[in-house]
Amino acid sequence: MREGETSKKPKPVRLNRRTKARARHLLRGHKRPAALLLLAGAALAAGAGFLPLLLDFAAVRASALLPPAAPALGWGKVAAGVLLTLAAVACAAPLRLGREAWFFGGADGRKRTATRVFFWLQPRWALKAMRFVLALAVRRLLWAAVYLLPGGFLLGGTVWQLRAGGMHFSLALCAAAGGAALLLLGLGFYLLTVQRYALVLPILVKQPKCKLRNALRLSAARTEGQCAALLRFQLSFAPWYLLSLLALPLVYSAPYVTQAKACRCAELLSGKIGEES
Repeated sequence: MREGETSKKPKPVRLNRRTKARARHLLRGHKRPAALLLLAGAALAAGAGFLPLLLDFAAVRASALLPPAAPALGWGKVAAGVLLTLAAVACAAPLRLGREAWFFGGADGRKRTATRVFFWLQPRWALKAMRFVLALAVRRLLWAAVYLLPGGFLLGGTVWQLRAGGMHFSLALCAAAGGAALLLLGLGFYLLTVQRYALVLPILVKQPKCKLRNALRLSAARTEGQCAALLRFQLSFAPWYLLSLLALPLVYSAPYVTQAKACRCAELLSGKIGEES
């Protein structure tokens, strides 16, 4: 540092504005493929949502042909549900990584090509994408159980006791308020905790041969002390999420929000955020 110069740390608001401005710049000339990628993912997710309906329809048809008390029918429905879930993840995970490669590649200074997307559709890499996505989903589910179940049990138990008439209204109101407060507190801790996994998929995109444990460690290291700032950055898109409920601005807002998050991940992986904050 030269004499007479003072090191001024940029405020988080300025950092966020700079990241969002870079995201808008990177989307110039690429809005159509970005929207198509996100649309394909949404269509696949919607199709996966219809799988339970098909399962129920198949169960009703099977119960009409088999005896009503057939014990194998219930186990068959459970097994079919697990298989359908795995099939949905197997289809969605490669496309999820391909989308991540496209957006993160642009944020990381790499050329955007369809090859980056189709790379993750190959069988070998599709299986690895499925393994990473499932591992992250399981970890998030476990953290949700740790943080959300206590408040959920207290709130749900209070409502059940109140409906059964086994609790005075004033006492039930206090217990319900305590359960809701505990649930909100748990939600806050959950959202902060899962930010440590925000860089796992970008790391895999950047280094496809990396192992899961190495990606988890590197993501936790890069987000150390940045989880709250990363969560605030994501919550700053709340107005866009609300506008997206109208569906009309979704074509613009979804690519912009996704690209901005990819830019922030690239900044964290490069160490720029850690140096400036």
